[in-house]
Amino acid sequence: MRYIALDFETGNASRLSACALGVSIFEDQILVAEQTTLLKPPAQVGKFHWGNIRVNHIKESMVVDAPAFDMVWNNGLAELAEGSVLVCHNAMFDTAVLCACLAHYHLPVPDCRYVCTVKVAQRVWPQLQNHKLDTVSQALGIALNHHEAGSDARAAGLILQAALRETDSADVDELAEKIGMRLGRISCMGTAPCSIAKELRGGRTVRFTKAK
Repeated sequence: MRYIALDFETGNASRLSACALGVSIFEDQILVAEQTTLLKPPAQVGKFHWGNIRVNHIKESMVVDAPAFDMVWNNGLAELAEGSVLVCHNAMFDTAVLCACLAHYHLPVPDCRYVCTVKVAQRVWPQLQNHKLDTVSQALGIALNHHEAGSDARAAGLILQAALRETDSADVDELAEKIGMRLGRISCMGTAPCSIAKELRGGRTVRFTKAK
């Protein structure tokens, strides 16, 4: 199964202001490729906000000569995404940015599923103080340069791989069944969220028994 971990950084509150994209590609449980690139947002998104700059350290001057999203997406990512499982930490944000960019550039929406590693971490490691990317990464010993798109994407992919090992799951479908999760979906017909089964939302701990 192919997993494509994605992370977008944005210049302001607009979902179209994607200014960096990190991608880590896993074939089954092996990291096979990585890509990080700055992106030049469409002119109409306006100025970068100081708050975003403070977080991701990306200034407008840094993306003046960067490629637009469509150039990066059409350079192999579109084909890879089709039929794959996208992996994002706080997937509601990253998938919204992806869909906004696809719509703006009139690009076909890939038919793919996605998993949010925040929700995964909440079920697999409920004892953590919180389930932010830096907290989970530190707990799992994953190196992280937080808010650098490539590092964030890799960390999300590695968190999923750690969850597969922790739950002794062969793939994300088995993992989802064990933790009571429904994978999200993106397609030309619309989107469906990645969600946790209602009966697990009350804080009940999910316990796993590893194979001997």
